[in-house]
Amino acid sequence: MATSAQLKREILAGQWDEALCTLYGTEPAVLARQRQRYAAALEQFELYYGPGRQVHVYSAPGRAELGGNHTDHQHGYGLAAAVTLDLVAVASPSDDGFIRVKSRGFNKLDVIDLSEAEPQQGESTHSASLIRGIAEGFRAQGKTVGGFDAYTASDVLRGSGLSSSAAFEMGMAAILNGEYGCGLTAPELAKICQYAENTYFGKPSGLLDQLTSAVGGVIFADFADPKKPRIEKIHTAGLLPADMTLCVTDTRGSHSELTGEFAAIRHEMESVAACLGGKVLGQVKEQEFWTALPRLRRACGDRAVLRAVHYFEENARALAQRNALVSGDFNAFLQLILESGHASFALCQNVYCSTDVRHQGLSVALAISQTLLEGQGGAWRMQGGGFAGTIQAFVPGMLTAKYHDAIEKVFGADSCYLLRLREQGALRVI
Repeated sequence: MATSAQLKREILAGQWDEALCTLYGTEPAVLARQRQRYAAALEQFELYYGPGRQVHVYSAPGRAELGGNHTDHQHGYGLAAAVTLDLVAVASPSDDGFIRVKSRGFNKLDVIDLSEAEPQQGESTHSASLIRGIAEGFRAQGKTVGGFDAYTASDVLRGSGLSSSAAFEMGMAAILNGEYGCGLTAPELAKICQYAENTYFGKPSGLLDQLTSAVGGVIFADFADPKKPRIEKIHTAGLLPADMTLCVTDTRGSHSELTGEFAAIRHEMESVAACLGGKVLGQVKEQEFWTALPRLRRACGDRAVLRAVHYFEENARALAQRNALVSGDFNAFLQLILESGHASFALCQNVYCSTDVRHQGLSVALAISQTLLEGQGGAWRMQGGGFAGTIQAFVPGMLTAKYHDAIEKVFGADSCYLLRLREQGALRVI
């Protein structure tokens, strides 16, 4: 463990290049940027908490959903990949029973008194609630944790659909796990983060985002038993063809007012399941659903029924995508990506809000993608919770520059990310 000033000197001198290259690649411009980024985070830590502190630096990646849109919370399959956009956190333990976190881009310093374990009034939907919930999640596992001071800098933009929340949560969990020697596994940390998001933050999310940030690589998960999901890590080496780029477009629509829309998808799916004797659709046989369709339409409404159809189709599609990747059939994988994109429009209906039809950034981005990529060997789909945020496109190399420029002409500079997959999950870098 070294002081913040010492680590800054070492990073700028290239002494930590091997660790940085492992996470971000060996391209000189990328490496130079990450050196400066880490050094700036260390400077900011000193600004808020003073010089001379012994620190570690942690990283937690964002993720790109590849398949299984709104299937994980129904105990189905999920497929997602960790990406090189990440949260970096500089942290130092403290002995006063408080966690303090300052995040770049936010004016408020989060201060959490660990003696107050229960959710606090007015704290839900704020980052402080996540930190408190994660600390309590460790305690529920019988682990003793204490305070720390941290500064975070995230490239995973809020509302971008790359799960900035999961990256933040896993960064906090990695700090507690590392600084207090708790020894919890990556999946155990992911469950703690999901607990914090569900119970303290107030968002009924599934587990896939946290799992992907925790484990890294491409994750295929079976949530039939959500307390013990079966996880398969598919290594990223050679997974994407050399001439194919994964582009993610941030349409810059906010998720801040959409929690109700996300919750409605889960509620409607589960209302159908309840009519068939299950709690979630993963506990229902698809044939029973089709047999009961007239009754389900009357009881639950057509949108709920269509969202249930989406679940059954998308769940099967996620498994087929996994099989295509493992067998190296990337063309089959791309066809399944396209099918998933169409299903979001027609069945899940989470590409735009029906109460705000004037704003359809995802629809526009998908239309641009279809115009440029159809018949050219590419594929495109919405990703994440929906209604706002991001789309993804697999773009052949010869079209990457054209696609990038066309997207940014509409959605602005730095709206189109050219991503690399990341093999590592949340970890201590230095």
